[in-house]
Amino acid sequence: MKIQRNKVIKSRSGWQKADQVRRIKIVMTVVAVALCLSVAAGSVLAWMQLRHPFGTASSSSAVPSSMPVSSGEETLPVYDDTYNLTLVNSSHPLEPEFVFQPKEYQGILVDERIFPALEKMMQDAEKDGCPLKLSGGYVSADQQDKQYQSLVESLKKQGMSQVRAENQAQNTVGRGGYNEFQTGMAVVFSAEGEKSDTDFKTTAQYRWLNSNSIRYGFVLRFPQDKTEITGRSFNPRCFRYVGEENAEKMREYSMCLEEYAAYRSKTAE
Repeated sequence: MKIQRNKVIKSRSGWQKADQVRRIKIVMTVVAVALCLSVAAGSVLAWMQLRHPFGTASSSSAVPSSMPVSSGEETLPVYDDTYNLTLVNSSHPLEPEFVFQPKEYQGILVDERIFPALEKMMQDAEKDGCPLKLSGGYVSADQQDKQYQSLVESLKKQGMSQVRAENQAQNTVGRGGYNEFQTGMAVVFSAEGEKSDTDFKTTAQYRWLNSNSIRYGFVLRFPQDKTEITGRSFNPRCFRYVGEENAEKMREYSMCLEEYAAYRSKTAE
């Protein structure tokens, strides 16, 4: 009888061990399946992001969105990309339906839609010890043409041919109607109290703008490494409003406005 009892005890111990092994195998199987599902889901999300890196295109209305974004403690208005990504250069004249909405800031005219972001950026720069001065904004097409023609004549007097002078003037100031400044969305900065021979690129104000401007929806309009694409010489003083989300994407993808507008147009098709 003792032998049988020992056999029964040993058998029960064996069953318990076998049951534990089965349970461990089941748990490991569940964990493995969960990991596989997580990896698969991550792969799908990554594929979708690569296919549509900029998200869904916005609607065609150029009015403020009902969902403002926050910059610091205050909220800034959000506009549709038909306004934000208005493209004007030597190949793209300003569309006739574009309506400039004037508002004055520090004696300079800008489009009133960029005013809240511009004002907030100027205030924050001053708080951070990098006071900015607005030295340029909206220029009418007639005024732009006068600047263009004046520079052409000046360059011709320096010995340039008509064609070279026109090309140089276009790269420097641009013709009327083919210039960012007709939108009122482009602005020119200087450092408060700077001297006439100051290289703005070396100032604390430029470094501050380069680091923080995208928080307010502004980007450097004519970067040094994009001159062949923008058709304009590098200008460290000229910044352009494109909206906060677009500014962040342009920084992330190292794109100038021409590249980014083309990319958004392509992804919206």
